[in-house]
Amino acid sequence: MFNRAEVMSRIESCRAARVSITNFGIAIAEINGILDRVTKPFNIQGY
Repeated sequence: MFNRAEVMSRIESCRAARVSITNFGIAIAEINGILDRVTKPFNIQGY
């Protein structure tokens, strides 16, 4: 498990390199065509 400083360092490295970051669960839901159903409880729209 990474600590907060390590995660933030990795995120900053990705930002500097202009590399997107995603949650694999969200990516898999989109690939399987269920992203709308997965995000419905959180009132997230527009993806």
